[in-house]
Amino acid sequence: MADQHPGPVQTHGSRTAELVAVSRARHLLRHQPPYIFHDPFAYQFLSKRWKRILGSWLRDAFVSKILLRRLMPITTQPLTRARFTEDCLLAAIEDGVGQYVILGSGYDTFSLRHPGLDVTIYEIDLASTIALKRERAVAAGLALPDSLRLIPIDFEQDDLADRLTAHGFDPEKRSFFNWLGVTYYLSRDAIQDTLNRVCGITCPGSEIVFDYLAESNSIPEDERPRAQSMKNYVGKLGEPMITSFDPASIKADFDAGGEWEVVRNDSPADQQKRYVEGRGDVYDLPPLFWCLHLRRRG
Repeated sequence: MADQHPGPVQTHGSRTAELVAVSRARHLLRHQPPYIFHDPFAYQFLSKRWKRILGSWLRDAFVSKILLRRLMPITTQPLTRARFTEDCLLAAIEDGVGQYVILGSGYDTFSLRHPGLDVTIYEIDLASTIALKRERAVAAGLALPDSLRLIPIDFEQDDLADRLTAHGFDPEKRSFFNWLGVTYYLSRDAIQDTLNRVCGITCPGSEIVFDYLAESNSIPEDERPRAQSMKNYVGKLGEPMITSFDPASIKADFDAGGEWEVVRNDSPADQQKRYVEGRGDVYDLPPLFWCLHLRRRG
């Protein structure tokens, strides 16, 4: 398998970041409460083009039902993975975690949605995305809280530990890392390298959540054609998914060195039942992506 990873930590640029924000904003505009993921600030971080699309039922229908119709079945997954991650995060904060690091933060709004929590938030992304986030926050009249640290990074050149500690991150303080929407675009070596780096700058009891692509053989046979079709379509958009894992062997894959304990290995079926079942206004989850919650051993 070719290694398409240019550095130890990678994310996708502002196009993908904006599509995640579009998914969150559209959920509140087009779907019914209770919401899978409630983000009232996502709309403020959209480009004028996307605001214009979502501001019109007709334009939105044209884009979602015609232009992006093959992509739409995947749009529930960014909502459920974010909900799963923040459920884990809030429980960790209650248990004493005091630092939250978002790798490839895009237009995340956790700091705006939870201003009263005693936690320092470190958002790490490309300089262009960080600058655009600041610009759109100012344009929307949103004051970013003092608990937030926006950290631009060159993923090919900069050291993650150096960038974090330069902005006040304390390696001796329990932390929670969010690493969503990335692993399937990286090689196995790059994924392990990132986990090693996170392990090297955190203390025991720290946690990380990320999603991963399930191997085809682990997907129910009747679901494989749909899953392969979605995977192929994403690849045609220029973002091929190159790495997958067998959920049954995930402990061996990520705990081989004894650094990480598997807390939860959440399947699409688990998330479908917990967050989606009974709804008729969102797409069912495709059988592609699992969410993994790890904790550093002490």
